[in-house]
Amino acid sequence: MHDLSTKVKDVLHSLYARTHISHDLAVLYTSRTLMRISLGALGVFLPIFFYKEFGYDLQVVLAIYLSLFGIQLLLTPISAKFLQIIGTRSMLIFGVLFVTGSITALYYFPLNPTIAVLAYIGLAAIYRALYWIPYHVDFATSLDRRMRGRQLAILRNIASVVLIAVPMIGGVIITSAGFSMVFLFSIVIMLVSIVPLFFMHNTYERFSWNYIESFRHLFARGNRSIFLANAASGAQGVAITIFWPIYVFTLLNERYTALGIIASLTVLVVIMLRAFAGKLFDTWSQKKILVVGVVMATTGWVSKLFVQTPLQIFAADSYHNFGRTVNTLSFDATTYEQSADNGRYIDEYTAVKEMALSVGRIVMLLIISTLLVFFDLRVAFVLAAIVAVFMIVLNKGVKVS
Repeated sequence: MHDLSTKVKDVLHSLYARTHISHDLAVLYTSRTLMRISLGALGVFLPIFFYKEFGYDLQVVLAIYLSLFGIQLLLTPISAKFLQIIGTRSMLIFGVLFVTGSITALYYFPLNPTIAVLAYIGLAAIYRALYWIPYHVDFATSLDRRMRGRQLAILRNIASVVLIAVPMIGGVIITSAGFSMVFLFSIVIMLVSIVPLFFMHNTYERFSWNYIESFRHLFARGNRSIFLANAASGAQGVAITIFWPIYVFTLLNERYTALGIIASLTVLVVIMLRAFAGKLFDTWSQKKILVVGVVMATTGWVSKLFVQTPLQIFAADSYHNFGRTVNTLSFDATTYEQSADNGRYIDEYTAVKEMALSVGRIVMLLIISTLLVFFDLRVAFVLAAIVAVFMIVLNKGVKVS
C-alpha cells in the first residue's frame, strides 16, 4: 500500500513538473470528468426525452428549461453566500448530490411525469446554483497564469478521450433498454464522481454583496462587457444543447444510436483540434484568437442551416466544434484570467458571470419561443450565429464594479 501511495505521488509530481497542474486542480477535474461521463450519456438525448414524452411539443421543452434557468438565476446570489459558510468543497459535494437527485427524479418519470419533471427542474436548478460558482473559483485559482491555454487544452483532451464513446453508449442503451437504464447508469457514475472531491482542500471565500446588490452589479454599466459576453455564451449554449440535438434527431428519423455515433465521432475530431487550439492560444494574442473563434463559431452555425444527411451533419458539427474549440478555449482562458485578476472579488466576478449566463439562456429561450410560431427550429441557429458576435466584447479588460 505504501509503494502504491509513493507511485501515485511520483506520478502527480511528474504531471505537475510538466504541466504545473496542481493536486487540487487534478482531483477537481477528475470529479468533473466523471460527472461529464454521467451527464454525457444523457447529454444530447435529454431534450429529446422531454420532446417525445410531451407529444413533440417544443413549447413544453422550452418551458422546462426556462423554469430551470430562471430558478437558477434567482438562487445564485443566495448560494454564493455559502462560500463563506461551508466552503467550496462542501458546496461541490452538495451540488453533485442535488444533480444525482434530479436524474433520480427522471428515473421515476413513468410513475408520475408531472411530479418527476417538477422535481427535476427544482433539483437541477439548485445543483447549478450550488456547483458552478465554487467550481470556477477553485479552477481559476488553481490554473497556472503562464500556461492557462495549454492547461485547459490538456485537461479537456484527457476528458475528451474518456468521453469519446459515451454518447454512442448512451444511444445504444436507450435503443436496447430505454431511458430508465441510461438514467440508472448516469446515477451510479454521478455518485462515484463525489469521491475525488473529498481529497480537495476546502476553500472559504467571503461573498460581499447582498441579494439586491448582486442584481444591481449584474446590470451595472461597468460590467456591461462581462454581462454581454457571458449572456451571449449562455444563449449559444441552449442552441447547442437543446435545439441542435432535437433537429438532428428528426433528420435521422429518430435513431438514437445514429445520433450517438455522430456525437462520438465529433468528440474525436475535437480532441485533435483542442491541442492545436491550446498551442495557438499560448502563442497568439487573446484578441486575435478570440476574434478567429467568434468568426468560425458564427459561420459554423450558418453551415448547420443546410444539413440534410448524416455525413453533412457530421461535417457541419465538426466544423462548428472547431470554431467552438477555439472560441470556448480562448473565452474560458480569458474569463479565468479575469477571475484571477479580480483578486478578492473572484467570487463576485464568478457570480456575475453565472448570472449573466442564465440571463442569456432565458432571453434566448423566450425569443425562440416567440419565433417558433412563425419559423421552424433552425431559427435558433440563426439567432445563435448573431449572438456569437457579442462574445468579442470580452476583449475589453473586465473588473467587477
